[in-house]
Amino acid sequence: MTTPEPVGGLRLSVVLPTYRAPELLAAALRSLAAQDVAPGMAEIIVVDDGSPGFDPSPLPGLAAPLPMRSIHFERNRGRAAARNAGIESARGEVVVFLDGDMTVRPGFLSAHDAFHRQSPGCAAVGEIRWGPEIPDTALTRYFASRGVARFEPGPVPFKCFVTGNSSVPLSILHALGGFDEGLSAYGGEDLELGYRLHLHGVPVHSLPGARTLHHSWRPLAATCRAMETYGRQSLPRMVDTHPDLASVLRLGFMTRGLLDPRRWLPRMALWGPLYHGVRWPAERMGSAPWPSILYDYLCWAGRTRGYLQARGRDMPSRAGPEG
Repeated sequence: MTTPEPVGGLRLSVVLPTYRAPELLAAALRSLAAQDVAPGMAEIIVVDDGSPGFDPSPLPGLAAPLPMRSIHFERNRGRAAARNAGIESARGEVVVFLDGDMTVRPGFLSAHDAFHRQSPGCAAVGEIRWGPEIPDTALTRYFASRGVARFEPGPVPFKCFVTGNSSVPLSILHALGGFDEGLSAYGGEDLELGYRLHLHGVPVHSLPGARTLHHSWRPLAATCRAMETYGRQSLPRMVDTHPDLASVLRLGFMTRGLLDPRRWLPRMALWGPLYHGVRWPAERMGSAPWPSILYDYLCWAGRTRGYLQARGRDMPSRAGPEG
C-alpha cells in the first residue's frame, strides 16, 4: 500500500462498506452527518462492493456537512477488498471502520478522536448494540454479550478486534498492508488483522463511549451456515498463514496424538446428530433463555465442521440434515 500524506487538520476517515442495502446506507450517513464535530475534522468514504445499479449521486447530500466520496466495484470482491480500497483513499490520520448496516450515536466520532489523541499507536473497538427494531431473542442477547462487551474499558485481547465499529491509525494500516484480500468470503478478515496488530505490538482497547446500533441480523440457521462458510473458505488460509491462530480458533485438537483423549473428545462433539440435535431446538427458542455455552458450541462446531470438510478430513458422522 502507498502511504499518502494526511491532509492538514483532517483527523478521521470513516470507511463505510456497503452492498445491496441503500436504505441502511442512507441511515448510516444521516447519523454521521448529525455528529457534532469541528468542520474539516472527518471525512466519509463509501465503498460499494458491487451492488447492481449503485447510484452515488444522493450520498453527498445525506452526509453533509461531512465531505464524502464513493468508490464502486463492478463486481463483489468481499469485505477485505472493500475496506482496503477505503484505506487507500483515506486522508485522515485515523481510519474509523463502520459497517453499512449501522448507525452511530452522539459522540461517536469525538470518542474515537479523543482516544487516539490520548493513546497514539493503539486500536479501538467501540460498543455495538442492536437497533430497537431487532427482536429480543436468546440469540441476539448472546451476540450482544460477546467481544468487548465482556470487558471494562481498556486493553482487550486482539481477538476482540472487529470492523463494525473500530479505529486504527492510518500509518499502522499501511505498515501492515491492510486486510488480507484472500479472505473474500464471510468471516475472519477482522480476526486476521487483529492478530497482525497484536504481532506488530499494537494494543486493542475497548472504547464504550463510541456507540453504534446494528440494524440487521441473522437468525440461527443463517448464522450456522455463515459459520460453516467461514470454516470452509476462510479458516484454511488463516491457519496456513498464521499457525498460532489454530489454538485461538480451538483447532488444536487436530494435532494431538492419536491416543490423546483431547483429540477425540472434540471430534465426538462434531458428530452430526449431536450438532443438529443441539441446533434444532436452539433455532426454535425465540426469546426463551438459552445457555450461552450452547451458542458457543454451535458457532465452534459449524466453523470447525466446515474447516474439516475443506481439508478433506473425515467427519465423525455425516448423518443428520445439513440444512
